[in-house]
This record gives sequence, C-alpha cells and structure tokens, in this order.
Amino acid sequence: MALMTQYLWDVALPVTAIAFVLGIVLVNVLFSNRSRAVAWEHLDIVGVESKTSQLSWLRAILTSPATTARRVQHGYSAFCRRKSLPFAIPSIWTGGAVVVLPPSLLHLLNRPDSELAAVPAQLASIQLPYMFKDPDIYENVIHFDAVRRIMSQKNLDAMAADASEEIEAAFRHYWDSQLKEGEWTTMNNWDACGSVVTRIAMRSLIGAPLCRDEKLLRLLECHGNAVLLGTVGINCMPPFLRPWLGPLVGLRAKYYQAQCLKIMVPFIENKIRIQGHMRNDAEAPVDFLQALIARCAKAGPDQMAPSKIALRILALSTMSFMGMAYVFAHIVLDMYGSPSRDDFVSGLEAECRQVSEANGGLGCKDAVASLYRVESALRESMRFSDFSATNLSRDVAADEFDVGNGVMLPKGVRVVFPTLSIHHDSAFYDNASQYDAFRFSRQFEGPKDEVEKQKGERDSITANNKSFLAFGYGRHACPGRWYAAQVLKQMLAYLVLNYDIEVIDKRPTRQAILNIILPPTEMKIRVRHK
Repeated sequence: MALMTQYLWDVALPVTAIAFVLGIVLVNVLFSNRSRAVAWEHLDIVGVESKTSQLSWLRAILTSPATTARRVQHGYSAFCRRKSLPFAIPSIWTGGAVVVLPPSLLHLLNRPDSELAAVPAQLASIQLPYMFKDPDIYENVIHFDAVRRIMSQKNLDAMAADASEEIEAAFRHYWDSQLKEGEWTTMNNWDACGSVVTRIAMRSLIGAPLCRDEKLLRLLECHGNAVLLGTVGINCMPPFLRPWLGPLVGLRAKYYQAQCLKIMVPFIENKIRIQGHMRNDAEAPVDFLQALIARCAKAGPDQMAPSKIALRILALSTMSFMGMAYVFAHIVLDMYGSPSRDDFVSGLEAECRQVSEANGGLGCKDAVASLYRVESALRESMRFSDFSATNLSRDVAADEFDVGNGVMLPKGVRVVFPTLSIHHDSAFYDNASQYDAFRFSRQFEGPKDEVEKQKGERDSITANNKSFLAFGYGRHACPGRWYAAQVLKQMLAYLVLNYDIEVIDKRPTRQAILNIILPPTEMKIRVRHK
C-alpha cells in the first residue's frame, strides 16, 4: 500500500495532471487556430512544421518559453529583413500565435486604439491584474497624467537638482559604506545597482525623507522582484489556467504591497493634509506626489484614498525598478566588461569633468544635456543589452486589421515588433554585435566648425527612432523617458567620476524566457574609490 501510495503521488498523479493540461491545451489550440485559420494562411509561421498539424502547434506552443527569442531572430532574418514581411510564432503567452511585424510597419503604432489597442496587450505583458487587487490602478491610469506633468522636458531642471543630491547620498550609503581607502571590494552587480536605483526613483516619486526609509526600500525591491518573477511565471502558463493559478502567483507581490502601504499611507495622509491647507501653488514647489494628489482630487473623492494613491506610486516604482535597474546594471557590465574599457572610461571621465567644471556640477538640465558621450554610452547599452526579444505589443481591436501584403488580422490577434533583432541589425548599426560606448557621439567629435554643422542632426536618446526603440515608439512612447534618461546619465557620470570598476566574472550567454531576456543577477564586480 505504501509503495502504491508513493507511486500515486510521485508518478501517476503528475502524469495524469500533465496529460490533462496537454489535452486542454490541444483543444484550446484546435479552436484558436480554426478561428484564425484565414490569417495564418497568408503568414509564414516560424516553429511549426505544418500549419495544419495540431500536434506540431502544441509542441511549438509548449516549447515557446525556451525558444521564442531564437524563433524571433530566425523569422526576422528570413522575413522582416529580407522581404519586409510579417511572420507568426507560436506562443504560450497567447495560447496560439503572436504576429511579429517588420520595422517598416512601425507607423501602425500611431493608429487609434479602436484599431490597435495598447492597454490590453501591455497589461498582458506585465500581468498587473494578478499583482494588484484594485483594478482601478491599471485600468484608470491617471498617475501617468502626473508623470507627463512633472517628468516632462520643461521640468527637468528641478528634477536634475533633486536627483543629483540623492545620487550622491545613495552611492555614499550603499557603496562607500562597503569600501576601504585604496582597496578593492567585491559586490553583486545587480544588488549594488538596484539599491541605488530604487532609492533615487523613490526620491522622484515620493520625495524625502521617506525615500531614505531602508525598510520601505527593501520592501520595494522585494515587491519589484515579486512582480517580475510573477509576470514571467504567469506568461508561461496557458491562458486558460491563469484565472486559477495567476492569483496564487500574485500573492507574494500583494503581501509586499500590504507591507509597503503600512509605511506609505501615513506619509501620504500627512501630505494630503498639508496640501489641503495650501491656498496657492506658490506656497511650495510642486513635486510628483503633490501633482499626483492634485490629479486624484480632480478625478473625484473615490480616488483620494491614501491607500489608492500609494498603490499608484507602487505601480510606477515597479516599472522604474524593472526598467532603470536593468539598464544601469547592464551598462556597468557592458562598459567595464568591454575590451575597450579604458578608452571608454577615460573619455567619459574627461567629458564629465569638463562639463561639471563649466556648470558648477551636474545638478542642472543644461549640464546633463551636454553629456553627449555619457548619453551615447547609455543609449548603446540599451541597444546592445535590450531587455526583451519583442516589445511594443498591441491587440487588434477592429474586426479586421490590414497589415499589407494580403494579410488581414482578425480581432484579438496580438502583434509585436522584434526590437532586439532591430537593435542588432547590421543594416542599422555597424558592428552591431559589439558594444561601442561612443557609437552615437563619435560623429560629433572633432573640429568645432564641423561639429556645429552637425548639431541639428544629433538624435536624442528620447526621440522616436525606427532603429532605437528602448523607450517605445509613436503615440504610446514612454511618458517618463526624459526623466529616466536624465537620471541614468547623472548616475553614470557620478559612477565614472568616483569609482574604478572591474567585472570579475565572464559574461554568461544571455538567457531568455519567452520574450524576456533575463538579467545576469549573479555577476560580481570589484569596486574602489578613485
């Protein structure tokens, strides 16, 4: 009996469960593909041996978490680059297929949401419905109105001063406290960069002194990691299982949310009281939290609950953690792990010192805007170490959507763009497989008169560009990209001015789950003061 029971738990039940799931997936694939058969007739499909073989589709869908990035690259080379044609890949993300569009169709991102809808596809990318209990946080995104007001180009000067102060304080707290004069200290690169980024991002979102509350900052990091890991896990589930298993995966993120709210809510309540006593905007400078409170007040009393405002900040902080920490951790590895490290670092340091001396520091918009080499190094890292194989996802909202070449996509089909492949395309970038910190600034170096002629051609990191898509493209490009780019430039400038860095480990081959390129979280660096 004991052996039979053990066999039941160890073998029979798991096999039965797997067979049951595979059966449901197969049925789902059958109906999904039949309903969209017309679309697949006119599309090349990468990863399926036969369009009409349901077993081939099932196998391709189940292996998609490990093969999506390779399939996208293969399809891009075969169809997008050579023929400017779309193609499809099987994906467990949708339970069917995802259509990958060539860069020549980027203009479609400017079509109205009634034709190509951004929000449903973006929610499916980060799975916020399973991470946040209140649907108003992700369905009624009024917090982005505050982002557009405070983190816009016209407000960069005020944000630069605050960021400069917090960058110095954060590096001193997290890095300098571990360093000894003249000696090398080993750190985990992901943790060291993530701690600094979290604190600086919270300075912008909630302000001092709460941005320096260590308990809150650690909880925010745990929350960000829970959302990131939960998102990957849920996206790897068949869609029909998500309503049952998704809430379980999201419990960890919701636990950390509750812990964060215990600290944030009293602070926000006090902010609301103070703001209520203000008679005009001149009594105090408007920071992000003040702007968010004002926007929530305009939206109605139900939006003024301190817990709801705190959740909106948490949603934004998670995006900052997932985005800015990824970028900053990778530029350290890209630049300091490059064979040309010494040339890159000395060139950046020379520029930073010259600009800092000319402007009395790097705490103003004009100074940061003059860091052309720094911007180039940052932009190159975002190109070289893209965080996803595909991005800019949209769902077809119209009954039919014409993408050209006889391809009509039915309602509900998800489309994406192969951003990683575009960023590594030699048609757009010479030596695209190499990190070149000065790729975007080198052409503007040289005799002053020649540089002046080319100034109008300089392409900013935040500009819409068909070959650089890190901040999105078109109507739904990242609204906080000016702030993010400025802060990352300030952080990199502070780094090269104050620290010597060596990458200890050999850079591992980049791994992907579905379209997400996983960060090398175990990489170590050695750091010492200059």
